[in-house]
Amino acid sequence: MKLRTLSRPRLLHCLLLAATAAAVAGASCQRFEYVSMRPLEEAGFRYSSIQQLEQLELTKAEVAELVKAAKGGVGEATCVLLIHVARGQKTRFADGDAAAALHAAGIADPAIVELAQLRQLGPWEGEAQAIRLTGTSDRVIVAIARRRAAGQPAPSGASLARMKDAGVSEATIIELINRGITDTDAASVEWRKKRGWKDEQILRDFPAKP
Repeated sequence: MKLRTLSRPRLLHCLLLAATAAAVAGASCQRFEYVSMRPLEEAGFRYSSIQQLEQLELTKAEVAELVKAAKGGVGEATCVLLIHVARGQKTRFADGDAAAALHAAGIADPAIVELAQLRQLGPWEGEAQAIRLTGTSDRVIVAIARRRAAGQPAPSGASLARMKDAGVSEATIIELINRGITDTDAASVEWRKKRGWKDEQILRDFPAKP
């Protein structure tokens, strides 16, 4: 039957069906677009890991990001976990450079995964390196990241470095972070420590904030 013989409502219905079919076909082609895993093979990924990643439907961009992370020293198992984290957050992994930079600064893979889970991997790329290079442990970085992810106050990297240089122990610093100290509070902690206050005395002056 020719289109010109159809009534207007039926013609519109046929055109709508045709457009829908075309859209579905286009979406299917896009969804099943071939993504080469060769870059991962060349980066040293094992076949078993590549199989896992294939099931997670990597995009070409994600393959490139994983290669950046792997070449930066991030472990293969951690790379796979980072993709799982991204899928759990319904996002695509785009922090290969950040993961590599944090690894280069000495931050361990488990902490990198925790930062990713907190959606703090990218934002921490520069500051976490600076903090880590002062000798501060991953526990401190993750403690601050947790508060920032929750929208709660936390001291800056510069404040942490000054407290540490003043002689405040890491255990006390973590406790102060969990109690919600700010940069202003950190300056007061530094002042007290330089004047001979013990950590126990400092903690008494900074109770947990509501």
